[in-house]
Amino acid sequence: MIEEQKGATEAENLLEDLGFDTLPVCPKTIVSAINCNDFSVVMEEQRFDSDKILGKAVGNDKGALIYLNANIPDPGRSKFTAAHEIGHVSMHIIPQLKMNFECGSKELSNPFNDPIERQANGFASGLLMPRSLIKKHSDCEINWKNIHSISELCGASLEATYRRLNFLEKEPSAMVIHHNGKFRRFVASENFDFFIEQTPLSHQQNSLTVDVNEDPHPSDFDTVDASDWVNPYSKGIILESIYSSTILLKDCYTYTLLSYDDDCIVEEEDY
Repeated sequence: MIEEQKGATEAENLLEDLGFDTLPVCPKTIVSAINCNDFSVVMEEQRFDSDKILGKAVGNDKGALIYLNANIPDPGRSKFTAAHEIGHVSMHIIPQLKMNFECGSKELSNPFNDPIERQANGFASGLLMPRSLIKKHSDCEINWKNIHSISELCGASLEATYRRLNFLEKEPSAMVIHHNGKFRRFVASENFDFFIEQTPLSHQQNSLTVDVNEDPHPSDFDTVDASDWVNPYSKGIILESIYSSTILLKDCYTYTLLSYDDDCIVEEEDY
């Protein structure tokens, strides 16, 4: 978390120095702003032989080149990749800490343990969703209404937006992704203390899903049995209930937000 914070702070300071105070933040505009006679920075799309490569950043003491995979289908993913590579240029190539980066899904994933990549991820989040600017448009509570509105405003994916709000709010929460009812992956805050069950969606869970292709993104949560989603035993406490909010997106993807507070927890001896 420290490395992500370092990256986010670096990005927010850069935006302040450049005088950027409106959303959305366009990575190409940032590149144009930091490009100068003393240090040239150029960004262009390129069709890589491997779809596993999302972006590259290479440089020397005179300048840097950023290459984006032209085949990235999701605009939000492409934008985050561009911001990630700008992070490498700003934090690592310009100070000559490392001069060559080749980044795929692993490097752009927060669980990846390389501190340099975590810094670049934090930089990308801070650049696209700077704290001071998104707080002008949202109370930043973690719910689908806020995540959707910030995602639309900043041109970021729902997952990247959730990660940013999760980072800012510090409350126990998780996002669980299913496709056609089958578990795909999850993202959880560091203080989410319960193991998430990696199982298909049940009939009961499906019945609480909001189809956001037809209805607004919800701001409320359902209170359900914690064992529907997690192993409720952890560190001598039991999670009796949990707050859940599930939305149905296009292509049969469902995204679920989970959270809990002290009202959901009982001591093991009291259970």
